[in-house]
Amino acid sequence: MLSCIIVDDESGAIEILTRYANQTPELRLVRSFRDSIEALTFLAGNEVDLVFLDIDMPNLDGMKLSELIRYKDIQVIFCTAYSEYAVESYEKEAIDYLLKPISYERFLKAVKKALKARSEGAELDQAVTHKKIGKSHKLFLKSGPRIHQVDTCEVLYIEKKGHYVVFHTPGGELLSRMNMKDLLNSLPYDDFIRIHRSFVVAIDKIDTIEKHMVVVNGRKIPIGESYRDDFFERIQYSGN
Repeated sequence: MLSCIIVDDESGAIEILTRYANQTPELRLVRSFRDSIEALTFLAGNEVDLVFLDIDMPNLDGMKLSELIRYKDIQVIFCTAYSEYAVESYEKEAIDYLLKPISYERFLKAVKKALKARSEGAELDQAVTHKKIGKSHKLFLKSGPRIHQVDTCEVLYIEKKGHYVVFHTPGGELLSRMNMKDLLNSLPYDDFIRIHRSFVVAIDKIDTIEKHMVVVNGRKIPIGESYRDDFFERIQYSGN
């Protein structure tokens, strides 16, 4: 089941999406918002899996909101009356793009995409987690016109940003075009763990663990709901 919220400045659209969500067993509707800034504040302190997000809204439009929540483990389905946003929505890595008026059949198809993406992500992480990868501490990474040699022992954490990943080290950042599957397969299994759809951390670089996040070198990094159990199992924390 996916927990979700609706963000749309039109009450009629919220009413329709609420009805659709409530009649879909795979969804648990948490809240709805007519103000995108209120939604952003809510998302900063609460975990949800999916956002049905209108694009054309006052103060903070849906495209900008999706950028601001990219660091969280949240899927986005855009809902709009304007077809010209379609290309940009997929560049934002949205799960789907629903054009108003939205039929329940089309709504359900988008939900199935979100469920499939979440399932495939969990299966991939499980497969990589249980695969013992040989200790190879040197990576050659292409960044712009140059190829850099990186010692994985110096990496604090790695952050996914669109089609790129950012390697964070004490000496700075290195941006490289790479997908998460290839990244995970290139890292020493015993040294790194994925804790979020957008973050992989070096286990020995974790300073503290809080309720829904870890702190690495002063940076607070969220622990995604679907990665939580594996994370605590890997670090062998009993909770007692």
